[in-house]
Amino acid sequence: MPPRHLVLAALALALIGAQSARAVAACGNVSESRLNTFIKLLEAPPCDGCDETKAELDELTQIEKTRTPAEQEHATADITISIPRFLEGANIKFDAAALSKCNDLFERLSKLTKEASDNAKNTFCRTRPFKLSGSTLHSLQSADALKDSPSYPSGHTIYGTVMGTVLARMVPEKRDELYARIADYGHSRMIAGVHYRSDIDAGKVLGSAIAADEFATDEDLKKKLPGATSCVREALGLQGQEPTQQASTPQP
Repeated sequence: MPPRHLVLAALALALIGAQSARAVAACGNVSESRLNTFIKLLEAPPCDGCDETKAELDELTQIEKTRTPAEQEHATADITISIPRFLEGANIKFDAAALSKCNDLFERLSKLTKEASDNAKNTFCRTRPFKLSGSTLHSLQSADALKDSPSYPSGHTIYGTVMGTVLARMVPEKRDELYARIADYGHSRMIAGVHYRSDIDAGKVLGSAIAADEFATDEDLKKKLPGATSCVREALGLQGQEPTQQASTPQP
């Protein structure tokens, strides 16, 4: 059974033609892009003063009080957005030099996820939890590094969901580890105090939809997938082995 966020994305994609975007005033530049269609998959986040936001902020405050040094170290390392960091956090071994040769496809997907993330953030304009009035959170990521980047949805989670989904196609025997890493990559943003849970959930839906659409509609990307798969499998020490389907467990 596929993870819940993949099911949600598939259902949303089926309805996308009939949906209309919520009326939300953009807080920044929203570029013209077909990726803007995916914004229609997302509900507007709760307002800053809404009970839902207060409950989510309470959750983050409790996470900060109980996070361990190891969790802080892991979440701080996860500030880095890259394929090597994604794999490291999943405890999947790889040859860094060999993996660097696979960058073409991943850089292309990274550009797509960045554009989709920026447009969605600049559409919904949600305040970061540590910047919210009355918040006592101490972010593990500096405000200067985040600049004026809005909170919803989580760009790290969009990236992790797209890359984790693609990697699971390439290395199905590592599927469970990769799906778990998608969830973990997003959760690190909560541990860091820079995203609400609903930011993470929206990132999973948006990332899943992008991954599904790209491999369904982009013929050039589909042509490049076999070569990229061979490259990644070699970097992971799996060259010469036939991909094996791993029994996948449902993800929360």
